[in-house]
Amino acid sequence: MNYNSETKKEYEEGLSLDTVLMYAKKILDKWFAILLVAVLFALAGFAVAVLNYRDHYSSQIMLIASNKSSTLTAAVQSQSDINASVSLAESFKYVFTTTQLSSKVAETCGYDITADEVKSHVTVKSVDETSIIYLIVTTENPDVSYSIAKAYEDNYAEYIEKAFPNTALKVIDPALKATKPNADRSKLLYPMIGFLLGALISCVFIIVAVIFKDTIKNSDDVTNKLGMKVIGVIGRVQMKYKKGEPKPTGILITDKRSGFGFIESHKLIRTKIEHAASNQGYKAIVVTSTMENEGKTTSATNIAISLAQNGKSVLLIDADLRKPSVAKTLGFSANDDEGICGIVSGNKTLRESIKYSEKYQLFVLVSNKAVENSTEVLSSHKMEEIIEAAKKEFDYVIIDTAPCGIIADASILAAYADTIVLVVKQDCASARRIKRAIDNFENSGTEIIGCIFNNTEGTMAKSKIYGKKYGYGYGYGYGYGYGYGKSKSKSKNK
Repeated sequence: MNYNSETKKEYEEGLSLDTVLMYAKKILDKWFAILLVAVLFALAGFAVAVLNYRDHYSSQIMLIASNKSSTLTAAVQSQSDINASVSLAESFKYVFTTTQLSSKVAETCGYDITADEVKSHVTVKSVDETSIIYLIVTTENPDVSYSIAKAYEDNYAEYIEKAFPNTALKVIDPALKATKPNADRSKLLYPMIGFLLGALISCVFIIVAVIFKDTIKNSDDVTNKLGMKVIGVIGRVQMKYKKGEPKPTGILITDKRSGFGFIESHKLIRTKIEHAASNQGYKAIVVTSTMENEGKTTSATNIAISLAQNGKSVLLIDADLRKPSVAKTLGFSANDDEGICGIVSGNKTLRESIKYSEKYQLFVLVSNKAVENSTEVLSSHKMEEIIEAAKKEFDYVIIDTAPCGIIADASILAAYADTIVLVVKQDCASARRIKRAIDNFENSGTEIIGCIFNNTEGTMAKSKIYGKKYGYGYGYGYGYGYGYGKSKSKSKNK
C-alpha cells in the first residue's frame, strides 16, 4: 500500500510552518549563545566608537525663504505666497552645496580648504511644512566651523538671487561660535548596531547550520531522502499540569492533557496499520528508531493502546532489554517481573509472564531489570517461539526494541516479526545514519510498513509541569540511566 501521494497531500499545507517553527526553536534553544555573541559585538562597537571618537563642533544658521522681496513682511503675504515659500525652501537647500558657492566660501573663510571639503562639512535641511532652512557646519575645530558658516552668510544671497530671481532667503538666526563639542551619540549608536549585527549573524549561522545538517526536517524529507512512507506525523507536545494532579509518567493518548492533535494522530496511524494488516496479514510489529530519545517507546505504547481501544486484543512487549521503559511509560511497577528474560531462561512461561492492564485494556510483557547480554537473549530460538506463540493468542503484538542504529537487537527481532515501524524525530539523526539503520533490516527480509515523523514543531501546546517543560520524546525513555554499551555500575556514579 502506497501512502506517498496521500501523505504529501495531508501535510504539505503545514510543511512550511513546520520548517519555520523548527528554525525558530533552534534559535530559541541557542538564545544564550546568541545573546553572548550580540554582547561581544556590542562591546566591539563601543570600542570602535571610543577609539575613533573626535570632538566635533557645529555652527548653525537659521534662514527663512520667501517668494517676495525681503522688504515685504510676512503679515501681508497671501496663503499662496506662503505655500510657494515652503516649496522654495526645498529648492534652496541644494544651492548651498553647489560647486560655485562652495568654492566662494572656501576662498573667503580664511582657512586653506577646498570646495569639496566645504561640502563634506555642511548639512542643509528644511523644516517640514515650513519655509525655514537650517545650514549646519560641523568640523573638529570650532573656529573653522564658525568661519565657514560666516562665509556662507556673507556670500549665499548672490547665488540664491542668480538661481531664483524675485525670491528672498533671509537669515533670522546668525551663526555662533560653538563653546562645547557636540553630544557624542556614537558610543550609544555603535554598540546598538553591534548588538543587532551580532544577534543577526548568530541567527543566520544557526539557520545555515541546520539547513546544511543532513537531518530529516519535514515529512517530505522522509520520502525524498529515505524513500519511506509516512504513516503519521506527531507534533511536539507539552502537557498541562495542575497543582495537586498526579505527575504523568508518560505521554499517552488516554490522557486528554496530551492534546487533541496527539490523540487523533495516533488514531490515524492505527487506521493505516489496521488497513495494511488486513491486506498483508501483519500481526507482529517491531517499533524502533535510529537513535535514543526519538520517542519510539511512546509511539509503541500509544499504537498498542489505540489498537486495544478499537476492540483488538493486543500484547505490548518491552524488548528493549538494556533500557526497558514501557512499564514506566504506562505508570506501573514491574520490579518483580523478569519479562522476556524469565521466559527465555525457563523460569516462567509466556502465560505466567503476561499481565493485563484493565486501565488500558492491554496485555503487557514487561520488566524493569536491564540486562547486558540482550543480543544473546533475543537471538535465542526461545525468543522466536515467544513471538510465534503470541501471534496465535493476540490480534496484534507490538514490540518495543532498542534503537536500530546503535545495537543489533531490533534487526534480530525484525526477523521474527511481520513488519517494522520506524520512528524518526525531526532534525535528530542524519539521513545517512537512518539509511544505514534501514539497511540493517534487509537481511531480516521484513518490510518496513512506514515511518512515524515525530516531535515536529507544527503542532505544539505550550505548558508547564512543575515548572519544567516536558516534550514528546523528551524527558521520558532514553534521557535517563546509563547509555547503550555502558555498564550498570557506571550509571550509578553519574
